[in-house]
Amino acid sequence: MFYGIFPNGAEDHAFLNSAIARFRKMFSAVFADDNVILFNRSLGFRRDTKFMQALQTNAKTNQERSLVLRLNTMIWAVNQALGIEGDFVECGVYRGFCAGVATDYLDFAKLPRTFYLYDTFEGIPAEFDSESHDHPVLRAAGLYESVVTRFAKYPNVRIVKGIVPYSFETAAPEKIAFLHIDMNSSKSEIAALDALFDRVSPGGVILFDDYGWVGYTAQQVAEDAWMKERGQVILELPTGQGLVVKR
Repeated sequence: MFYGIFPNGAEDHAFLNSAIARFRKMFSAVFADDNVILFNRSLGFRRDTKFMQALQTNAKTNQERSLVLRLNTMIWAVNQALGIEGDFVECGVYRGFCAGVATDYLDFAKLPRTFYLYDTFEGIPAEFDSESHDHPVLRAAGLYESVVTRFAKYPNVRIVKGIVPYSFETAAPEKIAFLHIDMNSSKSEIAALDALFDRVSPGGVILFDDYGWVGYTAQQVAEDAWMKERGQVILELPTGQGLVVKR
């Protein structure tokens, strides 16, 4: 699925679909989703039945199903974090889809950890919306209540409604093994790093969702500079994500 990248709408999508059909005749394997086209890749994670089941259980739309590459990265990250001291954190939850896949995959209720989910559930606050990436859909009525329902089966998932970083005063872990940042705002994401980075354990994983997307360049520039000051380098992934394993 390729969303929002073609100026001519249906005409361009028809052209792309035709091109992908030709690619399928040229290559033994073609993957085309989430604005990524790959040729002749094994994509072995699709043989992980537990992962694919968690994805199918949580995905309600084609757009969510298209995020399989990003979710594969996230599942790698949370698995990596299981060997590190600390809890799990997500800043920017929206409907809880990514965290839902991760918690189902890990059978999180059985783990001696807490997963903290932070969001306003009312869109990006004006003081942090420097790039105008807020969208009406992010302020959908009943969003908070739906996320609470989604994670009701997990007593060790804590949903914190409020503005990051102020909401950390309500609840925040002392040590963090996994930090997922997806707030669509450079100011919000830097504020989260300012507050939480020192709590990330050595070897802990920080995953940025929008880091490599052209429309979110302000985030990449700000986060690169922030990490450079601390001797860290963000790995840009083809999925558009950014990845840091804390030294």
